[in-house]
Amino acid sequence: MMTAMTTAYTHGLTLASDAILSWTHRYGSTTSCLARLRGTRDPAAADRLLLTVVLSELRGQPRGHYVLSDVAGAANSARAQLVPGSVDPGAITWLVHHGEFSSADPTGPESLTRVDLRWTLDRYSVPAWDEVTRLNYDDSRRLLAELRLRPVEEVLDAMPWDIPRPRQDGGDTGPHQG
Repeated sequence: MMTAMTTAYTHGLTLASDAILSWTHRYGSTTSCLARLRGTRDPAAADRLLLTVVLSELRGQPRGHYVLSDVAGAANSARAQLVPGSVDPGAITWLVHHGEFSSADPTGPESLTRVDLRWTLDRYSVPAWDEVTRLNYDDSRRLLAELRLRPVEEVLDAMPWDIPRPRQDGGDTGPHQG
């Protein structure tokens, strides 16, 4: 049962976009993740887009500079760089995606964490821990399929890498790099 995901919009996708998102992490270094936007038209208002943003953690980031440790910073950057201006920032569903592409030492199947971010005036604020929900593996697998997300490695391989490619060594297991 996916009660935690009742507001992830997946039926009748009208927007699908993948990009590398880079931002200055709150701990100081530039960090990157794979950002994937999936949108549907709101059945109650045809001019409104319901958006789900999936931020896939990529291995090789500086130690401690993970998406979940600065999800508000990642969301603020995604909002400024990738999200259509017509989308209500308070109505976006934010998911953080982990899997073997996230760490040199993967710990299990792909998983999703839902983060309920609050939009105040002009930015997202750091969520409280009760606003962060890790979905179980079955719900994660089902939602990933509904969002029609291709495997992370396949998306990365298809990108024209004229921007720095994430390090493939275990940058997240070595000394701080920044």
